[in-house]
Amino acid sequence: MIRFTLQKHSSLSYHEQLYQQIASFIRSGQLAPHAQLPPVRVLAAQLRVNYNTVRSVYLRLQQEGLVESRQGRGTIVSNVITDPLLTRNQAQLTLLAKQTLHQVQAMGYTWDEFIRVLTSVSREINELPVLFLRFTELELAEYCRLVQHYLPNVRVEGGTHEGFCEQMAADPQFLERYKAIVVHPSMYAELEPLLPSGAPPVVCLDFIPDPAVVIPELDAYPGQTKVGLICATAQGVKGMVEDLVNAGINHLDLHTGEAHHPDVFDLIARCDVVYLSKPGYMTRPQLLTLPKVKEYREIPDHHGIHQLRSIIGVR
Repeated sequence: MIRFTLQKHSSLSYHEQLYQQIASFIRSGQLAPHAQLPPVRVLAAQLRVNYNTVRSVYLRLQQEGLVESRQGRGTIVSNVITDPLLTRNQAQLTLLAKQTLHQVQAMGYTWDEFIRVLTSVSREINELPVLFLRFTELELAEYCRLVQHYLPNVRVEGGTHEGFCEQMAADPQFLERYKAIVVHPSMYAELEPLLPSGAPPVVCLDFIPDPAVVIPELDAYPGQTKVGLICATAQGVKGMVEDLVNAGINHLDLHTGEAHHPDVFDLIARCDVVYLSKPGYMTRPQLLTLPKVKEYREIPDHHGIHQLRSIIGVR
């Protein structure tokens, strides 16, 4: 049986350590589909952590589709998992290939036709790599996925600001393989002095609250409605406020907080409604299960996406 361990002096919280271990075992296939996880109370006792810590990890895994909870069977590894990181699991990759082949044949195409198109598309994507940078791994995991969604014709490689600085110190020539560097506007001032002459162009790409969902909802609340904004970091919360002001949302009584802060539940209790960013959810997923809390959905600013498309020559 797989055993989980927690490091007391790690910079990661117990929640994050346990989540990463279980998710890694699932993605690698060491925890196979239908494998049963220990009951919450049993694992909490084994690890000597609070019951709610394990419960929130299981909930996060369930919301991400990695596990499911069944009456009478407890928590088990999902049989059908949609997590894109599972492409590293050979069995899942084989299943995906078979499903794709059957779908291609059902549409009337031959295997040779599909291979030619696949080879061409793969070559095209690999010729257009861009480097996407964020300050933290949490931000990177969510926002890199969004950029890739809006730019399906390129290959988006992600990295943190700290990792980028280390790579630049070791080998600045690694930048030569990229067509562009994509950063948040707040990162540009720190990044620019580090770039050598001949470096790929830098595109500042901000993320804004979804104008089709979040902005109409917030705009519809009566004046002085107490609205909470929660993100993973103070910098993230500041960005949420600035984005709402820029969108003309200035009639609300805004209250802000960080997801990991001990007083976050008091903030939620004081507010009429609360919006939680994706990095905030990834820090403390149980918050999104509370009745008052909604997801603060974001999309890339279209000006940055348009500029990036112009630079790399795709539509």
